[in-house]
Amino acid sequence: MLEAALLGLIQGITEWLPVSSEGVVTAVHTLAFDSSVSEAVAFSLWLHLGTVLSVLAALRREIAQVAKDAVASPLRQTRFAAFLVVGTLVSGAVGFPLLLGLDELSDRIGAVAMGIVGVLMLVTGGIQLRRRASGERTRDDATATDATLTGIAQGVAALPGLSRSGLTVAVLLARNVDRREALVLSFLLSIPASLGAGLYAALSDDVAMSGSAFVAVAVAAVVGFVTIRALMSVAERVNFAYFVIAVGVGIVAGALWQGLR
Repeated sequence: MLEAALLGLIQGITEWLPVSSEGVVTAVHTLAFDSSVSEAVAFSLWLHLGTVLSVLAALRREIAQVAKDAVASPLRQTRFAAFLVVGTLVSGAVGFPLLLGLDELSDRIGAVAMGIVGVLMLVTGGIQLRRRASGERTRDDATATDATLTGIAQGVAALPGLSRSGLTVAVLLARNVDRREALVLSFLLSIPASLGAGLYAALSDDVAMSGSAFVAVAVAAVVGFVTIRALMSVAERVNFAYFVIAVGVGIVAGALWQGLR
């Protein structure tokens, strides 16, 4: 039970940071608790059900607004809702084939790709700092291009070593989306992907449906909720350029950790 709670704690924190939560959970599960790699990967995917619950709780107002718009005007969806739909479809088209071939992929592939993204974010942040510019676009300004690029980033994050939140937030910040709005869009877009990953793991033979498994999900949900609220608070107070640079530093650090472990 303690093992499950620890893994849930790690998932709840790392899912929303620019590191690979799957990589961290899998590493701890295999090295500290002597599990097989396939069992550890499946359990890390299972824990995504907890992070789904944390998003639903932390962003309940935004989700309620999407539902309200859909009911009030089903034929005239807002750009916000369209972003989520298009992003989810693109993400599934890119990520599902990668998920099926997960066992054949190396962590180093994702680590290298993540490192490149991190360096590009540092360059972007430096440019923003010199121009004293700030991200001004909101969810209502989201375009099909935004949705497609973010969906691709989320789908590619199925590769071992890549951070879903790090990549999607990086894309949105590069598209000049407001820092808090970038987090909201990234977190909401994670719901279908995380739900799919969790259900995929639940249907596998590598996750035992025990009390410990559900404790891990519950801990991931609670810790994830706290982490999301903390990140939103930071995003509202930090200068846009510094926020972009911080994301870049986090992504590079995560890539180095993933590549060297």
